[in-house]
Amino acid sequence: MNKLQEFLAIVNSKIGAGYVYGGQNGEPLTGEALAKLVNTFGKSKYYYSNYSAEKWIGYQYFDCSGLIVYTLRRMGLIPMIADYSAQSIFSVLCSPVSKGQLRPGDICFRNTDTNGIVHCGIYTGNDRITHARGTFYGVVNTQLFDSFNTFGRLKYFTGEYNDTKITFEQSVKTVPADINIYDLPDEASAVVTKLQAGGTANIEAVLSGNWYLVRLTGKMGYIKLKTLADNDDLKKALEFISQKSGIDKIYWYNQAMNTKWLDVCFIRIAEGFGGLKK
Repeated sequence: MNKLQEFLAIVNSKIGAGYVYGGQNGEPLTGEALAKLVNTFGKSKYYYSNYSAEKWIGYQYFDCSGLIVYTLRRMGLIPMIADYSAQSIFSVLCSPVSKGQLRPGDICFRNTDTNGIVHCGIYTGNDRITHARGTFYGVVNTQLFDSFNTFGRLKYFTGEYNDTKITFEQSVKTVPADINIYDLPDEASAVVTKLQAGGTANIEAVLSGNWYLVRLTGKMGYIKLKTLADNDDLKKALEFISQKSGIDKIYWYNQAMNTKWLDVCFIRIAEGFGGLKK
């Protein structure tokens, strides 16, 4: 794994983390930490009419530039005390590229006429981007919206190329035997946690046919591809429920991922209504 691949692996492992303005240290949000941020930057950046940054208490949290700063610090590419806004990431750390030159690991910016650069994220290929989108969304991978209109290549990776293709897909697999979840797609990296035999793994993406990116609570981890099996019953159950409800199955996948035992409940519901006929 070269440095560019490591950069992308770390960034994508933070999908599911929170967005909190000023966040960049990778620690879980506490009430005390949020109070300090409110005192520093003002309540309006954290509290809105029907939601607030309190939803991310207990989660790692970042803002858009903080996600990039955290990753570069962790890799030792910038000092631990270094801090950059989205604007300074572009002007100090990047060489400009065109949209047509984008490759995974490049930085995409939202540049406005009145306020300059106000948002940034990391290009992951196939017109998709991982970014700390906002307090409501947290860290997500989305399509590359048209509002991203300025692009740069981090100077640390100009001579490196990422040959790891990442395909974002949401599915649920079964765990045939106890397996490790790693911090990075590398068995030499730290073990984040373990999955027990008979459980399920919530898949967010597949990396070049070798690794799964799997959803944990507020973050991601990596599992070797061949260690999981298809959960055919859950797949059929969600397709059945989606058809009957008229709601896209991705919504039901997300519910199954985020609520303990809900995957089993969905299977039982589908069985009860004849949706899992053998």
